[in-house]
Amino acid sequence: MNQNQEILQELKNINQKIEKFTKPSKSIWLSFLNGTFHSLGTFFSTLIIASVLFYLFSQFNFTKSISNWTENTLNQINWEKIIIPQTTTIKTTN
Repeated sequence: MNQNQEILQELKNINQKIEKFTKPSKSIWLSFLNGTFHSLGTFFSTLIIASVLFYLFSQFNFTKSISNWTENTLNQINWEKIIIPQTTTIKTTN
């Protein structure tokens, strides 16, 4: 086989592969599969990242930090200026 025949054979192979991908039914099917696997990859990667973050955050004790912060904040509030004591007067009838 000379070089020209090899080139022609290679071009025929390339044309056959291009024809497979340019058919509308084949292109729709490939687009569908591409979208499906892209969505599944996104879903599973999000699931893995969320699981790792959930595990890491579950190792911390946020309850104590939040309760300390709340206690400090409530202690700093000047409650006398916020809650005005109400005096009640009792009316007596004669």
